[in-house]
Amino acid sequence: MKTYLLAWNPKLWRWHDLEETSHKVKQGKKVLDRWGTGTSRKVLKGDRFFIIRLGEKPKGIFASGFVTKDSFQGLHWDKKKSALGETANYVEIQYDVLLDPESQPILERQLLNMPALSNMHWDVRMSGVQIPKDVASELEIIWAEFVKQNIS
Repeated sequence: MKTYLLAWNPKLWRWHDLEETSHKVKQGKKVLDRWGTGTSRKVLKGDRFFIIRLGEKPKGIFASGFVTKDSFQGLHWDKKKSALGETANYVEIQYDVLLDPESQPILERQLLNMPALSNMHWDVRMSGVQIPKDVASELEIIWAEFVKQNIS
């Protein structure tokens, strides 16, 4: 199993049902979603993912889960590009944690600069970047503790 960083920039795409979806995940409901993986087509079913919010504050990791379907192509998420017939790479995902950055604490971007996580470039320009195994192991520990302390 590999671990990937997916990115969300609210300046490029507004997530209109994030609060509702976050609530469903918190209730333990199975929530499936589709997420772009940039140029990566190597993300496979069973891989782990974390989603980082970039572009607008608060920046940081706010979601995690597992990939439920191997990478596939579909019409581009950007409506203008989609109208031109452009495609994008996607995976289907299932959240185990999904926080609403507007109303809940998230693992802030500056915390990702700690030495244990410093072998990863966190300010990615696209989704689907593989997190090195040693960094992913440390991130799992830090994320689990963060979720335990901050999510009731």
